[in-house]
Amino acid sequence: MNMTFTEEQQMLQSSVRKFFEKEVPIGLVRKLQTPDSSGHSEELWKKLSDGGWLSIAIPEKYNGAGGTLFDLGIVYEESGKVLLPTTYYSTLLASFLIEEIGTEEQKAKYLSAIAFGKIISTIAYMEPQAIHNTNCYQTVARKVKDRYYLTGTKSFVQNAHLANPLIVIARTEDEQANEGLTAFLVNPAKDGVEIKQHSTFGKDRQSLVTFTEVELEQDEVLGEPEQALEGLEAAIKKATALQTMEMVGGMKKVVQRTVEYVSQRKQFGVPIGSFQAVQHHLADLATYRDGSELAAYQAVSNLAEGLAADREVSIAKAYASESYKTITVMAHQLWGGMGYATESDLFLWSNRAKATELSFGTRDDHLTQIMKWITSNQAKKQKTKMEVTYSI
Repeated sequence: MNMTFTEEQQMLQSSVRKFFEKEVPIGLVRKLQTPDSSGHSEELWKKLSDGGWLSIAIPEKYNGAGGTLFDLGIVYEESGKVLLPTTYYSTLLASFLIEEIGTEEQKAKYLSAIAFGKIISTIAYMEPQAIHNTNCYQTVARKVKDRYYLTGTKSFVQNAHLANPLIVIARTEDEQANEGLTAFLVNPAKDGVEIKQHSTFGKDRQSLVTFTEVELEQDEVLGEPEQALEGLEAAIKKATALQTMEMVGGMKKVVQRTVEYVSQRKQFGVPIGSFQAVQHHLADLATYRDGSELAAYQAVSNLAEGLAADREVSIAKAYASESYKTITVMAHQLWGGMGYATESDLFLWSNRAKATELSFGTRDDHLTQIMKWITSNQAKKQKTKMEVTYSI
């Protein structure tokens, strides 16, 4: 992994930082989190599109910029500093799946539309009784002649109230009764689709979406029937790694604001930042931040280079989940009473830290995945050792 940006990446970072600082003020973030808001700004969405920030990693032949996943990670890191509305993330997650499994015609249509900011999309894949285990998904799409009938419930669907199409993952069977997961492009205005928004701690817009015998045509299948599993896993892996970059951006902003606060806040006639105990806390904050940055960069770099990154992504997400939460808690302590006043804005990053901790797998979920990887790797080494010994 190379921690040094290329000249082009430095320019990208500088440009996107200036854009976000100008176009995503904290006042807009607060406004979009109010109960009467949809959580989306059409004006900001158009500016994101015009600036090319939606098309960074979309291939050029689909009207994208043709950048790498790490280039997009740079944008995610800067977005985390300003708490960019989540319609950006959910739409790019959908674009990953479309690129993974979509037909050429579907890629040309939908990836181009995303690049130009013409659609907002999301993936409905988690279920109330099966958050991460695809083997337990109960949403089904029955095939009757040349049509499908979709029935089931999806939970924690980000921005479902704004998305069109909703990309829904359901269980289907082919003519030989071979079962698999299929992705469907669903218009939420169809009969039988019911969307009920969750009330979330992080004020992000997530919904419970119920499908009751929703009629779907053959051309509303994304890619090939029963072939969505690998593409879904690949898309989620990319989104998870990129989210750790977003979390790193949030950590950097919290640490920066905390250093500024303790440098200005005085007690006994001197800044509290001069106290040794406060400096110890700041050192801890920097350690959590820098460790998360290294792990996130490693995960996204591996994926960008086409390398296996299951372990790296889980390490990055597990560490970032704990670090972001810890950094915001320690920041509140250092800010004292002001840290708990809503006027200070610090709570906005605390809420985002909790929301990102829970999305795409918690710390415990990813620690379990790491342990499985270690156990599997040790078993392979032991098997190889036995085979070598036997051959000798």
